[in-house]
Amino acid sequence: MTFLNRRFFVKTLMATAASASPAYAKFGRAAAFARVGTEGPVTSTVLENGDQQLRITTTDASPTFQNFLRVGNEWKPATLASSLVTGASFLFKTSHAKHQGFKVMLEGTGAAEGLNGKQVEYGWNTEIHALGAGGGEPWFRFRTALHLPAPIKLQEQSGIEPQIIIWLSSTSTLMEGQSGSWRRVLLEQPTRNSLGTYGNDLPALYLLDQNLGIETMMYFDVDDMSWMSTENLPRFLVYRCSSISHIERDGTQRLGVGLIATQATGNMLPAGEVRFTYFLLQRAVTDLLTEQEAVTRWTQALLPLFEERLAWPPCATSWKDFAAGTVSDLQGSSSQVAVDGHTGLRAYVPASSQIWKQTADNFELMSVADVLWPSLLYLRLHPSPGFAAECNQLVASLPGFYHADTHSLSNDFVRPPHERADSWYPFENGLVKYPMIGTLVGSKEITDHFLDVFNTAHTMADKYDYLFPIYYQVSTLRAEGAGTNYAIGGLYAWAAILASRLTGDDKYRDDARRAIQVLYTVPSDRLFHEPQELAYGALAAAELGMHDEAMYLLSEELRMFYWYSDPSQKKHEVRGMVQAAASILYPAFKENVEAILPWTGIMKRGIIPEGLLRFMDQQRRNNFYFFENCSGNQQRNVAPFIPFENLGTLELNGQTGTVGKEIYGAGESLWMYLMFEALGHVSERELMLVNLDLLDINDAKTFPPRQLNFILYNPGAEVRTATISIPPAGGSNVRLSENGKPISETLQVPGGAIRKLVAEY
Repeated sequence: MTFLNRRFFVKTLMATAASASPAYAKFGRAAAFARVGTEGPVTSTVLENGDQQLRITTTDASPTFQNFLRVGNEWKPATLASSLVTGASFLFKTSHAKHQGFKVMLEGTGAAEGLNGKQVEYGWNTEIHALGAGGGEPWFRFRTALHLPAPIKLQEQSGIEPQIIIWLSSTSTLMEGQSGSWRRVLLEQPTRNSLGTYGNDLPALYLLDQNLGIETMMYFDVDDMSWMSTENLPRFLVYRCSSISHIERDGTQRLGVGLIATQATGNMLPAGEVRFTYFLLQRAVTDLLTEQEAVTRWTQALLPLFEERLAWPPCATSWKDFAAGTVSDLQGSSSQVAVDGHTGLRAYVPASSQIWKQTADNFELMSVADVLWPSLLYLRLHPSPGFAAECNQLVASLPGFYHADTHSLSNDFVRPPHERADSWYPFENGLVKYPMIGTLVGSKEITDHFLDVFNTAHTMADKYDYLFPIYYQVSTLRAEGAGTNYAIGGLYAWAAILASRLTGDDKYRDDARRAIQVLYTVPSDRLFHEPQELAYGALAAAELGMHDEAMYLLSEELRMFYWYSDPSQKKHEVRGMVQAAASILYPAFKENVEAILPWTGIMKRGIIPEGLLRFMDQQRRNNFYFFENCSGNQQRNVAPFIPFENLGTLELNGQTGTVGKEIYGAGESLWMYLMFEALGHVSERELMLVNLDLLDINDAKTFPPRQLNFILYNPGAEVRTATISIPPAGGSNVRLSENGKPISETLQVPGGAIRKLVAEY
């Protein structure tokens, strides 16, 4: 990973303020190691990085490093001596060492057992780089490469290898139980669902040990570690970014953090170059932070490490083209279904799913609501009598999902007996999308249904103290099963904002505030279910002026994103996408787009973190991979512009598209067009122009508005010149402004620049 100097996550660009980058002390010492002799004399050097000092020691045995922190005028130990890679096969001998500028380079030899039982000798080299010289966070990057002439057999007698462990401290078992463990904040990854099953998202960890006054952060560059497979350790099926405790014979406990594994599926490390790449950052902290404060600090420090890859899939034309293709496919017989004279949409294109079977006598609110909301806006820009007729039929079906006896909206058009709800379905589709469709078409029947259903949701909020169950009986609201969908409070909060808009009653805003306050107290590792729940919670917090809570919920959402590329998947790119649901192990088109759509409203409300723009732009490029002409799954049969639900990952052994082509995610193709192209167009494709108004449109007849808000972002390093045009203006005069001052339609945009623009016509 090439380090990019990035602005801090919490240094947000406000409409009325400019931020300045903090200055850091220069670091690094141009000292050189001596050649390591055959009798193994100790040789060491120091690599300084802000308030960190890494002391690297080499002998004829394995090199070690120990980090120190500047506290006042002294250097205090922040770690114990630790190895570059942990395991019996990774006992390195150092033959050469060099310190040059901000880097230390080591090289030498090692030996391990081959598959035939004979010894395999190999070469290795390590580069330790003090990053941040230009003003970013002072991370250390460790990159160790093994040059294996033949596969080696991993040793598992005394523990799984390889692991990456940095030992931090040692304490007595008595003190550990008395006070030590109570004064730590551990944030581990990947995320887990509320019942404890792990996913495969952000590869990082955070540990605050207030006993020592030190916070430790690590990031693991797993896309540089392409050796991971079922032949050894299949990444996040077995690895955890977490802490480890080792009991010594004298009763003391050694505490470490790293990339930890307790099982393996194989014991072969392949021949060739095998890399181990990770980052370390430690800082002195005197306060005992809350989990919520720690999450935001951690994400702020991590975001400079997310490197956007500025490439396009070969198939990518424009989102306008793909949206038009989606609209055409939605009008085909493979998408529609009729039940008792009512028109609906299937969940999947027939025969496209290898795991789900669909009934022919029912359809879901999720599919209808997902497609209708953006379609009503799309039709204002591209009138189509045929598609408008279909949308009118879908709107006419919406009241059929409402049931007055239970004051609820079912996900199924034909309600099953003894109905059980999976809470995110009615909360997202019934409390967010349903009322938005009702307001856009001016249907009092639909909005009245929403207000009645929201009152039921409020009853649930009171019953469960805003901690909603995953499953519940619709007629009684009684919870079923063990799980809690904590983050659904985010959808509830935004639904309360919508209820306030409809009624003008501020009691709903008070209710939204209470829901956000509860989310801010839930243990951070319990908030993961569907990522858009957190996004809508952040949007509600921004609407209510709860800045800290908004930043925290955004930080939590980013923990579910794929910060890396998957080297096992050669035909698509997952970087910048989001895990579709906690523990599901793949990105999905629907959740990808729904996770970033609320960011447009957050940015309109003045919170514009640069890091979000990088993830958003990465999706602007990579989301094309969900379509059959772009993915590795070449099902060239029916509905090519209905996206596949899933892209393959190492943890699932690939399987791109096996879940099916999701009609209930087809609306997101239209959202991509509406966000990035429909309302504003930039002549330079490498620049991102994103509209911020879409979630505030309450009447389709007034869309598009005559005043439009945009963010123009240059994700690259070089200055780019581009011309802005506003397609809805239809060639009429357009007035562009920035911070209230008129600007030309042709702009020069420096690398990394963020410009907030207003267009009026």
